[in-house]
Amino acid sequence: MVRHLSALIASAIIFALTLSPTAAGQAEKQKEDPQDPVFDGKKASEWVDTLRNGTSARQRALAVEALSKLWIEKRYEEAIPNIGRALRVDSSAAVRTQAAIAMGGLRETEIKLFIADKNSLGVVDMVDAMGMEKESRVRKELAKAIGRFPVVAKLAVVQLTGALKDPDASTRVAIAEALTITGSDGKSAAAGLAPLLADEDKAVKRAAIISLGRISPEGAATIAETMAKMIDTEKETDMRIELVTSIGLLGEKSSAVVTALTALLTSPDDELRRRVVRTLGTFGTSAKPAADTLYKLAGTDKLKDIRVDAVRGFGSAIGPVEEKARVKDLVALLIDPEYEVRLAVVEEIGALGMELLEDQETIKALRVRESDPHPKVRDAAKNALAKIHKKPEPKKEP
Repeated sequence: MVRHLSALIASAIIFALTLSPTAAGQAEKQKEDPQDPVFDGKKASEWVDTLRNGTSARQRALAVEALSKLWIEKRYEEAIPNIGRALRVDSSAAVRTQAAIAMGGLRETEIKLFIADKNSLGVVDMVDAMGMEKESRVRKELAKAIGRFPVVAKLAVVQLTGALKDPDASTRVAIAEALTITGSDGKSAAAGLAPLLADEDKAVKRAAIISLGRISPEGAATIAETMAKMIDTEKETDMRIELVTSIGLLGEKSSAVVTALTALLTSPDDELRRRVVRTLGTFGTSAKPAADTLYKLAGTDKLKDIRVDAVRGFGSAIGPVEEKARVKDLVALLIDPEYEVRLAVVEEIGALGMELLEDQETIKALRVRESDPHPKVRDAAKNALAKIHKKPEPKKEP
């Protein structure tokens, strides 16, 4: 019996000595406290202590990274509040930069849940830090982090706007880009963004142009006219394209704006002409000074999509009354070899409906299009003729 017991003990000792490192690790993992998980051999609470009290900036930066991993992998609840605290109060710019990067690594769904649960978990820390931070490199990473989350950016409009005077160009770019996603909530930022339209750095100027076009800024009319003047002096096509896009988004249709855009309709750059035609097409009759140039493009531009947009822009610019008077000009465009252009012309004519009931020449031209090679044009011609010959509804007796 004693001999048998000794054999069992010896076997247990051998098993313990030969236990694989993997098995030992798994056994240790099973003992891990879920409230204080382990990362890289240290408990989460130890990483928190290092971040709060460590004398080495490098060790504190490593603690930020460790706590970020502990949040991602194990949802350690103390991770984000402590990273957020470091973002605000740590004495090292390197540590604050690492904290900003960590906050930017969160998911938007997590940020929304934090706010929905009325648990700041770093959201307020990001906003407050943006208002307090003086180091350009930290501001840049912080602006990038905030710019990933529209809900946070909208809370930080004032703080972001105040940082737009940062001496570093790349930081000003990051801040302007963060403001871009605030929409109309960021309209007050116009006062800080507008001066950047004259910034010496091209990237900053471009970021300001894009942002101002998307935040429904206060003083939109003045900003649009400033951008229109910039078109005259701006030589780079990509900047002109951004100016046109933002002017279109601002929706300001002054004569100065229309004049500046009309001048670009003869640009050799395809994308620039395309943007200008589409922008003018949204201006309605305010774009009337551009009507004849649009008509010329409708018949001569080398790109069919620009010709299509020019047809529609021409009709929009002159309005239905004048369009009826110039319907022969539209009919003349029906010789276009591309069916998309012919389709646009037929639809423009058809929109006039019964106004053309007495215009036999136009009706004849539409009947010819009933035999068009493309079925969409044939269908559009039939619909147009049906609108022209539609009988008015009888007046109802009172």
